[in-house]
Amino acid sequence: MDRAVTRRYLWLAAIPLLTVGLWAEWRSFFHLWYDSIVYNHGFLVLGGVFFLLYRRRQSLRALTINGSPLGLFLLTGSIAVLILSQAADIRLFRLLLVPLIILFWGWSIWGKAFVNTAGGPTLLLVFAVPLWDDFSPLLQHITVFFNNILLQAADIPATIHEFFIILDVGTFLVEDGCSGVRYLMVALFLAAFYGMLYYRSNTRIALLIVIAGLLSMVANWIRVFGIIAAGHYTNMETSLVEDHELFGWVIFVVITLVPLFFISGKLEQPLSDSGEKPSHRKPEAGMARKKYSSIKWPVMVSLLLLLPPLVPAALDARTESRASSWAPKLPMPNSDWSGPLRHASIWQPDYVKPDINLGGVYVSDDLEQVQLQITGYRRQAQNRELIAYGNQLFDHKEWKLVSKNSRTLNNNHSAGLDTVNETVIQKNEDGSYIILWSWYQVGDQLTRSQLEVKIKGALNKLQGDARGALWALAGRCEGSKNPDCADQRAIFERFLQNVQL
Repeated sequence: MDRAVTRRYLWLAAIPLLTVGLWAEWRSFFHLWYDSIVYNHGFLVLGGVFFLLYRRRQSLRALTINGSPLGLFLLTGSIAVLILSQAADIRLFRLLLVPLIILFWGWSIWGKAFVNTAGGPTLLLVFAVPLWDDFSPLLQHITVFFNNILLQAADIPATIHEFFIILDVGTFLVEDGCSGVRYLMVALFLAAFYGMLYYRSNTRIALLIVIAGLLSMVANWIRVFGIIAAGHYTNMETSLVEDHELFGWVIFVVITLVPLFFISGKLEQPLSDSGEKPSHRKPEAGMARKKYSSIKWPVMVSLLLLLPPLVPAALDARTESRASSWAPKLPMPNSDWSGPLRHASIWQPDYVKPDINLGGVYVSDDLEQVQLQITGYRRQAQNRELIAYGNQLFDHKEWKLVSKNSRTLNNNHSAGLDTVNETVIQKNEDGSYIILWSWYQVGDQLTRSQLEVKIKGALNKLQGDARGALWALAGRCEGSKNPDCADQRAIFERFLQNVQL
């Protein structure tokens, strides 16, 4: 077959292959970009990636098969990590791996020439991955710090308490949305996109990105100060206090984009309108190694991309069988305890749509009480995981946390583990205290560690077992001000020694 025809078919197959192989991740991307106001610029990022790749189409067409064992090794490793991340449902890792897998896939087939040509545009997807939220607390602190300076310069009296800026006319809270992370992501992406489009030097691209990030932060400080100042001078009667979305983007354009436009032109002269970047080395003729230059090599490499969707599908029947047959029950006590009383409840965990939600109170011969709770999922999946943002040990609207630590258990107990998580909470309504001993079941294994839940859960899913549950004991502590839970701890120990879990 003619090499030009072979390359054409290979490129035509690339898009559906990358779409099908990474379908679950693309779907997560689109849900994130559509549902989250912080990341809805992701569609712009994806468009920018396609545009840059289109501009470099001539260099991409000129690539010849030049298989790289190193690229194949990295691709295999990244796909293995992706499958594990899918099993553990760690969205950040899954979405971060998408541009890397595309990069390693191309590297495996076309060698480093693909990395030089398509690496930069592909990595732009990082600006649309949900890792930037982690910077919000830091950016919030920085925003509050500089607004304190601006308020002093404007002679506006204010008291700062963490993220609260307290004025005589009212209190402003610098929330996550006020951290400026949205403006930061957009500014960084636009700077990287412009640099890849026009600049010769990677150093100049990096410098432009740094400048864009600083300008976006300054714009956010001015935005927050403008809102506070408007509230101060209007006695909180301006609509800007509640509705400042448009105001924020106007400030971003004026403080960030306009200066960035002039700065970008000064850093380096734009290239001629050739559609190609001189910094990308042309593929070198005659460099392809015969051993890895046949059409069999890209076919073999591309088959690896089918593993992420095929592995879960292959395990689906086994997972469903184990899930449907799993029916945990509250244990029956020995003669020293009675119960469980199903309708009596000391406390309830705050979990999202659990498949299993069993709770009962056991009463000892001397009338001591222990509640045993089993809450979990027969088949953990997206938004129905044991360890997830929406699942909490207690409802924070009804209770507040007093203390949290680990507790080593005595010997001769039935819990099957040496330590448990101990949590003391106080009820907002009446001020009473509850002590909780909790641990997790993943498949047939028990652990108190959330990290182990993720890791063991992922490994179990790869074996067709997606079961997971929270186990907990609950009891009341004595005292209304300084809770004394020592007696209840002893009762828990007694219960575990006399009830077979």
